[in-house]
Parts: sequence; structure tokens; C-alpha cells
Amino acid sequence: MDNKTIKFYDYNAEKYSKWRSDQGADQAQKVFLQNTKSAGYILDLGCGTGEKSLWFRNNGLAVKAVDASGEMLKFLKNAQGIFCSQMDIAKLEPAEKFDGIWASFSLQHLKKNEQNKLLKKIPRILNKGGTFYLGIHEGKQSYRDQLGRLYVPRSEKDLRAIFSSNELSIFEFFKEKSSSFDGKPIEVMHFFARSNS
Repeated sequence: MDNKTIKFYDYNAEKYSKWRSDQGADQAQKVFLQNTKSAGYILDLGCGTGEKSLWFRNNGLAVKAVDASGEMLKFLKNAQGIFCSQMDIAKLEPAEKFDGIWASFSLQHLKKNEQNKLLKKIPRILNKGGTFYLGIHEGKQSYRDQLGRLYVPRSEKDLRAIFSSNELSIFEFFKEKSSSFDGKPIEVMHFFARSNS
């Protein structure tokens, strides 16, 4: 993962936590929960300061939360029922399986080839009938924002092809307009899929 992006999140962890906490639960969380095995074990892939992890735990799921930023993970340090691990998500290896994988606007900080390699691993770490969620900015050009973060957005067509080639069947999809941490207006996509294997 991009070092400048990790440094930004390390330095701004407290501000980011407040911003995320103020947002509350969203539609994507509810769709994911409805389509994940009751009391299932999920991976929060790029958990940030963990607001989503805590919400899923409070709604009956067991959570493994991973992030590249050690400062972000400190907000989950003493949270019961959540196992935290600091790691570069691009280096995720299929060592265990999950009933759900939640990747909320984390893959977009990886280079395109790293995103593709990670998406190829998803079916191997999903239990049969498990749900994969991907939230990502829509776009075709990589850029670094005014805060120094690397963004590699994708097109809907591109991701649908990659999901299909990796035997991930999309069962729900929607787009929406939102705003980033820096206040910039963004267009985002939400993919929900299951493995065919």
C-alpha cells in the first residue's frame, strides 16, 4: 500500500474517527448484514478506526479487522469480540476463511494491479455462501488528492468483468453521490457478490 497514504491516516486518525462516527450506519452495512450468516465470522478489510467493525460486532457478527495504519487500529485496541491485525491489505494471504468480507473504500488506495490480485484471492477466503462487499470511488484516472492520499478509482464495467473472471456473482449493486473526508464531492459504487465456487 502507498506509504504517503498510510502516513496521512496515521497522522489524522483521531479526526478521521470523529468524521466516520458522525456518519452512522449506511445502506451498504445493512445490505451486507442481511446477506451474511447469522453470528458469522467476517473480515473488515481496511477497517480504518473501526466504526463499521464495532457496528457489525454489535449486530452479532464476529470480526477480524485489519488495516495498514497502526494509529487507526488503536481505536479498536480494547474492543471485545474484535481481533485486530496491522497489515498491508495488498499482502493478504488466504490463511483462513470468512462468512463475509467487507472492503469499504480501502482497495482504492492500492494500485490497479494490486487491486486485481487481491480480488482474485477473495473467493479463496470466502466460505460457501459468503458475501463480499466492495465500496469504491467511480472513475478511470488515478490521482493523489490534496491531502496526499493515492486514489485508484475504477469503472463499473471494469469491475464487473473482474468479478466475473474471478467467479464472483454480483447480487446487488448501487451507486450514490457522497463527499470525501476533505469535503470533495465523489461518486461511489457498492458491489455485493458471492463466490460461485
